[in-house]
Amino acid sequence: MTDLPSFVHYLEKNLEQSPPAKKGACTREGIKIATAKMLEEHGYHLMRVKDITRCAGVAEGSFYSYFNDKKDASLTTLSSFVIDFVDFVAPPEAVHAPFDSIRSANRRWFEICRTNAGLMRCIYQLGDEDVDFARLVQRNTRQWYERISGNLRIDRRHSDNKAVLLAIYLMGSMMDELVRKLIVFPDPEFRELLDTWDADDAAIADAASLVWIRVFDPGDKPPADLSLAATQLAKTMWP
Repeated sequence: MTDLPSFVHYLEKNLEQSPPAKKGACTREGIKIATAKMLEEHGYHLMRVKDITRCAGVAEGSFYSYFNDKKDASLTTLSSFVIDFVDFVAPPEAVHAPFDSIRSANRRWFEICRTNAGLMRCIYQLGDEDVDFARLVQRNTRQWYERISGNLRIDRRHSDNKAVLLAIYLMGSMMDELVRKLIVFPDPEFRELLDTWDADDAAIADAASLVWIRVFDPGDKPPADLSLAATQLAKTMWP
């Protein structure tokens, strides 16, 4: 795994390197950073406005000059996470073999979620309360899936595009559920299974990538540098 910055660090770095000209805009960004910190630490439901203002070092009156309530601040902050940050840390376009590209993207997704586990949990929490935000997350998640599938050798001229899209959704849903079970709402029984092979996030990303490549490019063979869990899975898929 690489040294991926957290969303909080990303916001702090942006404010340090490109501070807004107006003081009010700087204050608003500071409140947004504090919101991200408190969401990561407490979660959306337990976080209070006074937690945000204490962290930001501003009076509650200042908070309400920029945001209506904690939901407004959370929506603004998490929307930036989904739109700006995820795109900023996305892996580059494919330059290697299809499996290497998809493995890179899946490993990066696990890194993003692990580094910002509290925020990922808040995305689920707030998505239950706000339909528009839930739809935003869905759209951006689909774009990530399409980024991965775009690195594969899919001859769309001779494929049913709707069937390809269905496969993308199926594979993407698998990644969503893995993130839920490993990071957002850890499943102890699943973790116990993974411990059989001493499998970390990178190993599970590799195993998931085998499923992706088997669906989209069945003629491609897995590389030799796989983790134990992925190697065992490969034996069942390429006997």
